[in-house]
Amino acid sequence: MPRLAYFDCISGASGDMILGALVDAGVPLEKLQEIADRFGIAGLRLESRQVKRGEFYATKVDIHAPHEHAHRHLHHIEEIIHKANLPDPVRDQALHIFRRLAEAEAKAHHTTPEKIHFHEVGAVDAITDVACSVAGLHFLGVEQVVVSTLPLGGGTVKCEHGIIPVPAPATVEMLRGFPSRLGPIDSELVTPTGAAILTTLAKPGERPIFTPQKIGYGAGSREHENLPNVLRLIIGDTAVSETGDTTLLLETNIDDMIPEIYPYVIERLLEAGAMDAFLIPIIMKKGRPGMLLSALLPAEKLDDVLAVVYAETTTLGVRLTPVGRNKLRRWHEKRQTSLGEIEIKLAEWKTPAGQPRVTFSLEFETCKNLARQHRLPLREVYDRLRRELSNGLTAANG
Repeated sequence: MPRLAYFDCISGASGDMILGALVDAGVPLEKLQEIADRFGIAGLRLESRQVKRGEFYATKVDIHAPHEHAHRHLHHIEEIIHKANLPDPVRDQALHIFRRLAEAEAKAHHTTPEKIHFHEVGAVDAITDVACSVAGLHFLGVEQVVVSTLPLGGGTVKCEHGIIPVPAPATVEMLRGFPSRLGPIDSELVTPTGAAILTTLAKPGERPIFTPQKIGYGAGSREHENLPNVLRLIIGDTAVSETGDTTLLLETNIDDMIPEIYPYVIERLLEAGAMDAFLIPIIMKKGRPGMLLSALLPAEKLDDVLAVVYAETTTLGVRLTPVGRNKLRRWHEKRQTSLGEIEIKLAEWKTPAGQPRVTFSLEFETCKNLARQHRLPLREVYDRLRRELSNGLTAANG
């Protein structure tokens, strides 16, 4: 079963809290130090210790790095990561995290990612936070990352740009689509580095079922009154099969739209990234006939799909529900038949006894073209192809 990491953001998240939680959950500090050593920076050292935050005992990871005066651009950070000769998955995800961070900073400052000066998050310790966090998750065999609702804190914080509101503008940009709440205290609870790591590795809206196996607590630097400054990490195995995922179901009821528009709306929704879109006739209040418009979509396509719904329909709002899916492994193959070579879609499933079974389906356009080519009834084409292909699959299924 796929391995999952669930970050329970009791008091927000930061780079050092993520590292502390990983070490507390079983990642040897020596493995993270090996990653840090690849940067070739003299004096760069990781240290861990047990601390108490409120009623929780947690691991605090400190990164000791030489003081720097230089401010880096994105290409400087990318160069550092490339030269470190990190494992390919760690390198690629670390680069992706900093690219997203640069895009968020650029949007907040109305410039381009390439022109952004990284201040706090461009320092060696922040780069180490990112690379070691990714490496720690890979060490634990994590394939899926899930994040709880994020407490944003409040008030203001002092940075290189002066006094800014909490959460920081770049942090807010990266939290788009992720469930968040204000408070519960006036302090910066989610740092830009913490937000960049979690929102890049996780997908918004995911709430899978899983079986906890390991638990770790990472401590932040500050002590908060009545709020334990810890990040809880739960490592577990998901109950969803390896072909499962989580999507969003968008629904809205419409009773005042011209019927001819509906097919166009379905077409536009699919173009915008919906995986499926469909209509169901319904009876609404006062006995009025209407339509239930539904679309199944990945969370990252929500803004695009909403833009179509609000532009092309008369609705004033939609319902959004996370929906788990279980999918069969599927692929396409070419097969020779009495009517010529065709391409079919195959899918594999397992019986309760664990025996693999393969099924297939025919494409309508393929059958239609064969019917016209051979001047046969379409129904006869379907029957002949199913009979011929079923014989081969029966033998394969044993």
